[in-house]
Amino acid sequence: RFRCFDCRQTQPEPAYCGLTTLVVILNALAVDPRRSWKGPWRWYEESMLNCCIDIETVKQTGITFTTFACLAKCQGLDVNATYASDSTLQDFRRTVKETCTNSPPSQTSQPTSFLAVSYSRKMVGQTGSGHFSPIGAYDEASDNVLLLDTARFKYGPHWIPLERMFEAMMPLDPDTGKSRGYVVLSYDGRGEGSDGEGDDGLSHLPQSVLFRSNKSKDFLRREYKRYLDGVLEQGRDSGQDSIELDRVISYWTRNHTNSSFIWELVTPQLQPVDSKEIKMVNSLRCVIQKLIKMDEGGKTFNSCSLNRAIASSPGGECCTGSTCNSSARVLEVSPAEAIYIVYLGSLPSEMRKKIIYGACDELENDEIDDAVREQLLAEAALISYGFEECDVDF
Repeated sequence: RFRCFDCRQTQPEPAYCGLTTLVVILNALAVDPRRSWKGPWRWYEESMLNCCIDIETVKQTGITFTTFACLAKCQGLDVNATYASDSTLQDFRRTVKETCTNSPPSQTSQPTSFLAVSYSRKMVGQTGSGHFSPIGAYDEASDNVLLLDTARFKYGPHWIPLERMFEAMMPLDPDTGKSRGYVVLSYDGRGEGSDGEGDDGLSHLPQSVLFRSNKSKDFLRREYKRYLDGVLEQGRDSGQDSIELDRVISYWTRNHTNSSFIWELVTPQLQPVDSKEIKMVNSLRCVIQKLIKMDEGGKTFNSCSLNRAIASSPGGECCTGSTCNSSARVLEVSPAEAIYIVYLGSLPSEMRKKIIYGACDELENDEIDDAVREQLLAEAALISYGFEECDVDF
């Protein structure tokens, strides 16, 4: 538990308690944000948590319990969120004991889970309204929990009776009409292993090793979603249930006039430093480049090669535009690769799998194993998830 205490910090904005609570836990769990903080250092800070809600909105309104869970999932954490109204005091006490008293398997091991609470300050005799805090410790003798308050300009770490803490989560949040609650956030260092093709009940989302985006780009997702819906509506009369690659190319190159437009939607991740991730990125790019040369049936594109479409469009061959920080060692991913991932994300999930597994079998490359296939599915599923959720107001 000391790791969470070591990583505690003060929220930089009055309404940032939720973001800072999550930042503290992400850093305590040693999750790689896959982007630079200062210089070469990778360390979470609040501005990186902008996938489920625009950061400027958070400054004005803060975040809800649901948004907190969404942000945690997007960072690859396992999220077990419980509304206080759906729980009991005994359930909460058991969860506190499990997260605060279970030690890592060895002294050198990282903790794998932490507990955050969302509660009413008034219910614990403090000024303010709704608040988030990590729980740093539990004292069984007194039945108190230690809150690592992120608003350290108001309150330092302090002990609160566990029963009072539970009662403070019960009042309804006026923004949601639901009670507040507690969240167990876990991380086992997993970078792959889920293709993101499940239902909305997934405890975590897979992490992308190729791209990142943020909530402020939802207007682009909505525009493309309307375009995609229109194309599919037109195709239903002829029995077509998916968009053609040519149309995706045309849309994301602005009708072949700007190949850099795709960087308005996504930004390449930083180059990995872990040898396993380096191998994964290289294998993924190899597969994507091969897929670009093939259609679903394994034939070479004749009428509209993606590479030819990109080459004929002004704008550069990798992410070097104003939306990308080339000095931060970003992956040199081409617009063609990015657009192809968006194309996969625009297809029904079963068609994605058919394309990826079918093509990978034909490639006969020893480096293309199930982990590579699943990560490629995850990359496409994350793009698809962004399109599906762009109209959702967290």
